[in-house]
Amino acid sequence: MKYHNLLLNALKNGDVTRKTVISGPHVGDEALYSNAALLCGSCDAAGGEVLEERLQTDVELVVCGGGHIALELVAFASRLGYRITVIDEREQYCNNTRFCGAQCVCAPFEQALDGEHGWIRPYFVIATRGHSYDQLCLQKILDLNHRYIGMIGSKSKVAATFENLRNLGFSQAQLDQVHSPIGLDIGAVTAGEIAVSILAQIIQTVRTEKHVVQLDRNLLERLARTEQKFCLVRVIEKRGSAPCDVGFQMAVFEDGTVEGTVGGGSVEAKAIEDARQTTSNQVRAYDLSNAKASELGMICGGNVRLLFQLW
Repeated sequence: MKYHNLLLNALKNGDVTRKTVISGPHVGDEALYSNAALLCGSCDAAGGEVLEERLQTDVELVVCGGGHIALELVAFASRLGYRITVIDEREQYCNNTRFCGAQCVCAPFEQALDGEHGWIRPYFVIATRGHSYDQLCLQKILDLNHRYIGMIGSKSKVAATFENLRNLGFSQAQLDQVHSPIGLDIGAVTAGEIAVSILAQIIQTVRTEKHVVQLDRNLLERLARTEQKFCLVRVIEKRGSAPCDVGFQMAVFEDGTVEGTVGGGSVEAKAIEDARQTTSNQVRAYDLSNAKASELGMICGGNVRLLFQLW
């Protein structure tokens, strides 16, 4: 759909603000803003409550170099559900047997980073096999939209790389964005430990930003291209320890398929049933008391409010 395609493209350039009316006669009306400029939609609250969210997509990890640290990094990152790309021109180090579940770009770094890739402000990790390749990757990446850059290297190698880039016209402000030495200082020695320290720093970067909604890119891409009608169900309020957060969303399509999640369990099952019967935009409250959760074998309770939007 045009709206979701516009949102997807806007997220490539930066965060997007979404304002949605969640009470009153205009429930479900929403508007998108980028850098305070209206992208599309309208949000006439008319006395109703408005939910404002800052939108990003979920974590996308791009690893330059297919060596032993990358192998450990991708294994751990896959468990976190990250979308992963590995770049290396050596086929024996960049293939889907070695990196199961990752997109492998077996090409020279310059070609791969200059080409069409479709990334949405990824988290870059530079861990190539040599100083010159690290510098080449960093030089290219600094000009790309990103949310994180980390580069492996000793203090002397990093200092030399930064000096070379300053001589090429890169500013100190640009270089200050780079986490190098990379990762949290946990005394890591082995490749696995280094990978854990890198991911810990990425997680810290992700979670430091409060009140940010991370949209499921797979779902967003499907919404952007679908020609079906669907009901989008969004978590707009959470209390207690319900297994979800504000911004979780799922789509129930007219062909009966479902994609995304609002936390799973009995609440999600009931929300899917309600979505199939919904005829207008509305907000519904769902309660999962501790007693009910215990009966279902769950460790969490609480309650949520869900917004149902028809598209």
